[in-house]
Order: sequence, then C-alpha cells, then structure tokens
Amino acid sequence: KLSLIDIDGYYIIKDNAYKNSNFFEFYKSYNKATNDELDNLKETVLNKNGTFELYDSQGNKCIICHTPVASVGGWVLLSFTNLNNLKVTNDNWTLVLIVGLGLIALFIVDLIFLQLFNRRLKELRIEADEANKAKTDFLSTMSHDIRTPMNAITGLTYLTEKNIDNPEIVKENIKKISLAGNHLVTLINDILDISKVESGKITLNPSNFSIVETIENLINISEPMIKDKGLDFRLHINNFEKEYLFDDQLRLNQIFINILSNAIKYTESGGKVYLDIYEEDSDKPGYVKLTYIVEDTGIGMSKEFMDKMYEPFIRQTDSRLNSIEGTGLGLSITKKMVSLMGGTIDCESELGKGTKFTIVLDLKISDINIDMKLNPIDILIIDKDEFELETTSSIIKSLGANPNICNNDKEAYDLINERNNQFDVILIDSNSFDDEFIKNINNLIDKKTILLISAFDLNEIENSFDNKSIGFIKKPLFKSKLYYKINEMLGNDKNIINKEDDYSDLKGLNVLIAEDNDINYEIISQMLDMIGINTERAIDGEDCLNKIISSEENKYQLIFMDIQMPKMNGLDVTKNIRNLDIWAKSIPIVAMTADAFSENIAECLNVGMNGHIAKPIDFKLVIKEIRKIKEK
Repeated sequence: KLSLIDIDGYYIIKDNAYKNSNFFEFYKSYNKATNDELDNLKETVLNKNGTFELYDSQGNKCIICHTPVASVGGWVLLSFTNLNNLKVTNDNWTLVLIVGLGLIALFIVDLIFLQLFNRRLKELRIEADEANKAKTDFLSTMSHDIRTPMNAITGLTYLTEKNIDNPEIVKENIKKISLAGNHLVTLINDILDISKVESGKITLNPSNFSIVETIENLINISEPMIKDKGLDFRLHINNFEKEYLFDDQLRLNQIFINILSNAIKYTESGGKVYLDIYEEDSDKPGYVKLTYIVEDTGIGMSKEFMDKMYEPFIRQTDSRLNSIEGTGLGLSITKKMVSLMGGTIDCESELGKGTKFTIVLDLKISDINIDMKLNPIDILIIDKDEFELETTSSIIKSLGANPNICNNDKEAYDLINERNNQFDVILIDSNSFDDEFIKNINNLIDKKTILLISAFDLNEIENSFDNKSIGFIKKPLFKSKLYYKINEMLGNDKNIINKEDDYSDLKGLNVLIAEDNDINYEIISQMLDMIGINTERAIDGEDCLNKIISSEENKYQLIFMDIQMPKMNGLDVTKNIRNLDIWAKSIPIVAMTADAFSENIAECLNVGMNGHIAKPIDFKLVIKEIRKIKEK
C-alpha cells in the first residue's frame, strides 16, 4: 500500500490504512513516543531510505518502508505492510514463492511508476516555478514603479500640511499630488489585472494627453532626488509645437521616469545629469518624432554589462551600489515599453565616465491642439544661458510676440532705459541673477511686467519677493505655459478658455448615479456639478430600477452604475433595464466600480453596459467616457 507525504507529514496521496490527515500524527496516536523520538523519526523519514515498525489503529504490528522523492524536495514515498501477512509455515512455501515473485514484480512496476511519477513531478514543478517567476517578476516590476510616485505623494503631503496657510503653495502641491496619484492609480490597475500577470501581455491604451503635463510630472517626481544628491541638473526643452498627443501616457511616463531615475540613482553626489527633450517632424503623417535624451556623469557601464543590461534583475556590479534600492528591472521595463510603442532606445556608456540614453518615439498628434497667439507685444528675455535664451525666444516668436534678448546685467539696464521702460513683459531667469538685480529692474518699471523663471520649486523664490508686481513661472517652459501666464499678467486671461478645460458641451446633462456609499456619491456628484452636469442619486440597485421605470421619457441621458450594491447589484439592474419595453432600455450605462479585473470589465459589457470606469475616480476619464457616449 503506497502513500505520498510532504515535508510536514500531510498526505499528497493517501491510503485508507492511515486514519489521520497527517502521517506523523497517525504515528503519535497509536505508538508511544517522546517528542525527541518523534523528531528523530521525522528527520529519518524525510532524509533517508529505510524501514521501521509501528502499530496501526487496530493494534496490528506493521512495517513501513520510506523513500524520499529525489526530484521533489520534502516529499516521501511510504509503503505500508501488516507483519501478520508475512508469517508463513512449512506447508505454504509454494504460496510464499508465488507471493515473493509477485512482490518482486510489484516492486519493478512500482519502480517504473516511481520514475514516471518523478519525471512528471519534475515537469510540474518547472511549470509551477515558471508561473510563479512570471508573477513575481510582474509584481516586482510594479513595486519598482510604484515607489517613485509614492515618494512624491508622501513628501508633498507633508509639505502641504506645513504650508496649509499659503493657498498658492497648497494649490501647487495638490496639483503635483494629483499628477503622481493618477500615475499611481494606473499602475495599480495593472497589478489588479490578473490576466496580464498570467499571460505576460501588456497592451497600449492610447488617449489624448498633454506632453507638458507628462514632463512636469517627470520633473516634480525627480526633483526631490536631485536636490537630495546635490546634482547639477539641466533640462533643455525645444520645439514643442504640438503639446497635445494621442498615445499611452502611462507607458510614456514609465519610460521617462525609469531612465531619468536610473541616471539620478547611479550618479554620485555633486555629479551632472542633463535631460534634453525635443520634437521633430515625423515621417508618419499626423505624427511627431519625440526624442528623449538623458546623459549623466555617473558610474557608467562596462561593455560586458551592456550586452545583457535589458535582461530582468541585471545590475552593474559595483561596490558603490550596495546602498541603492531597486530590483534591476528598470531597463528591462523600459526596453519592453519602447518596443511596444514602436520606438528605439540606444545607449552609450563607459565605465567610470557616465551614460547617455537616447529614446526616439513617433507619437500621434491629438485633435485638441489649439493655435495660441499673443498680440504683437514686446518681450525682454534676460538669461545667462545662451541655449535657454534661444529656446525661450523661439517660443515667444511662435506665439506672435517680439522677443528681445540679453545675457548680462549691463545690457539689460541699457535696453530697458533705451526703450523707456516700454517692454510689455520682462522674463528673467532667477537662477542666473541675484535678488538685488531683480529688485533693481522692478524699480525701473511702473507696471506688473516682470515674470521670474525658476528651475526649482517656486515656493523658495516666491518667499523672497512680496511685491505683487512680480509673477512666477517654473521651468520647463512650454508654449502653452507662457501663453496662459503672459495673458494672465496682462489681464487677458478672462477671455481665454483652455480647450482641455472647456466643458460647455456637457452643460445641462442629466445623470443618474446608482451608488450606495455616501462619500463615493459626494465625490462624483460634486465633480459633475462643477461643470454644469445635473446629478440625481439612487441609493441602491432596486432604487435605481424604480427611478428608471417611473421617470418621464428621456429624463436621464446617462447612468453611472456601481456594481456591488444592496438589494440588487449593478449587473442585475442593467439586465432588467435592457429588458424593459420603454425608452430607457437603450439608455447609456457606465459601470463605476472598484471591480477592476479584466473579467469584471468583460462581465459589465456582456450584460449591456456601454463602458467601465474603475475607482478611485479619475475626473478626466469620466469626462472622456461621457463625451464618447455623447458622440454615438
């Protein structure tokens, strides 16, 4: 009688001769043994071939043969025989011979079976190890990515609490927290999608997004690390004519953040990290070619390491890296994402001298790009960096204004006096000139025309100037940022509507929200109320169905439906609505739920819903879903 146990004595294959669920418990129940004797028995059974005697539940003396399974650590094959069945007399030697031959044949069969069993177990173990490794790799990848936005969120939350009485600082920090939070939520959604873990497939989800917002998010997340290490960080942004693009913003974020964070991590304190981002015309109609270059003076990489640097969990061997956190997945992730987006990634590096990564991607131009033009005003740009002067001047020209440039104190004073203080706006790089120079320029003019540009946190520079005639703008400079800020300084901002923030097409919509949680309803209803959408609540599934049945025709244009609700869940409510014989059977229904698995999404669509939004709620995604349904 054969049985198989694991390292703890629990049966994997059990014969009915054993009455307990655990072999060692069975032994202890019917045989006298001290704890030490039982421990010795366990050690022997799990690690050696051999035999020993025991009493079964009927008091019969039996013999146990034990053989560890070599290919599966901790598993043991047991053979159980009652000794009474082995007693013989002189009259039954023939029977003994037959039984002996049968036992030999059984042993051979058992041996063949055991070999096949071991082989199959080995195959199953390899398959299980591969599946576990795939899941571990994926979760490790996400853990690596999550740490960066989490660092930004916790740090900025602390700073906001410390500056709660300063509305400008609070507003700026909340914006940064929101950017990092959106990035984090999307990453978490990937972790929750089990099908992606098991299949290893990650698909692109393109949508309209602002490259300005993406780069600002990159800088906001990276800035604390740059400051902590005292790095010389220089950012050059050039030729961004198309600021709104249509692609997968999350994947682009992952690429940008991974490459820059690696440069920061592997550059020693006081070193240099340079970031260049620019647009060019693409060979593909309706696209722009985006080039992203990160160059550092860090530890560099050997040629041998560069040959395998895109493999998972590979890190450069260097004694200086012992304190650096990370799984070695960043480059592997980035390579996969760049390939997924149809781009290229190139690397130049020399051990001890630094590294340069160049990524080129063709990104589709969004249809929400707008033509931004200023009046033909005169703008003075004061900056000691010739490249920044050229870049800012180019942006001002593209806006239709007239740029004038200078790179030193004397030339600035001369130009202002020569023009009789008639510049409409004066842009000054606050990192190139001291506070005294800025105050002197401010004393020369009689209206609010100075706009200070800073590469660092605006909180620091704003605290140095109480004068309300000075405005502030943070690098990197983009066409849209300068356009809106200059119009604000000149008092023209009231007549400007950012198309991305224009919700006039949605005003007056009537939406029914089926949500049993008070806080969740408050969040979504206030979001929609702010842009002129009328909301009404159904407190559970049954209430939602009753409101639809009893409502006048076309009272609601859309239903946001929670799935997990009392009395009737959202899936059943949707089925009932789709089976009605009234106008509401075709009303658009969008799931708004914490059920974020891919199978949950498919289930919602299968019962007749028109869309799915995962909680926590992303306002932009809500608007996108509403507009998509309106266009149908």
